[in-house]
Amino acid sequence: MIKQKLQNIANIQFGLYEKPNHTGSIKYLHAGHFDKLYNPTEFKDSYIELDGKNDKFLLKPNDLILAGKGHRIFAWPYDPNFGKAIPSSLFYIIRPNTDYVLGEYLAYYLNSEKIQYELKLIGAGATITSIPKKELGQITITLPPIKKQQEIIELIRVLDENIELTKNLLEKRTTLKRGLVNRIMNQEIK
Repeated sequence: MIKQKLQNIANIQFGLYEKPNHTGSIKYLHAGHFDKLYNPTEFKDSYIELDGKNDKFLLKPNDLILAGKGHRIFAWPYDPNFGKAIPSSLFYIIRPNTDYVLGEYLAYYLNSEKIQYELKLIGAGATITSIPKKELGQITITLPPIKKQQEIIELIRVLDENIELTKNLLEKRTTLKRGLVNRIMNQEIK
């Protein structure tokens, strides 16, 4: 394993400051588009069009974004299946050098408790957390070999699937309970 400063293994730039439209071809990402597990949720009413000036903000495979301002600091690895997207200026766009790190691994690493604590310390002092780009670039990243990063990603994906299945099962059991209670109560009242 090696350790590297983030700025040495990735390009870091601010997202785009733009006024979104209700329709368009490119999704314009805000923090409200992500749930508490940092997954994109329902998406609507926040789009922009490419105009030649904003092309450099368009997310590419292996990119990730990091919320650098606000009450929730989190990273999200871009998935091309999500569709074309440009993050707002609330986010940093991080383009990792794939010789050293996979974007998805880096997102999980930045979401780890240790790094989240570091990021909160860096951004502390204001009413709303704001992480300066220079300090973000100084964060030390532990890098296992790419093969090990892929294994870690697969393990986390399996755990996420398990969590999703458990949530679905809990919802179905809650619905079943509600239905049984209503049925029992209706029979008792008659």
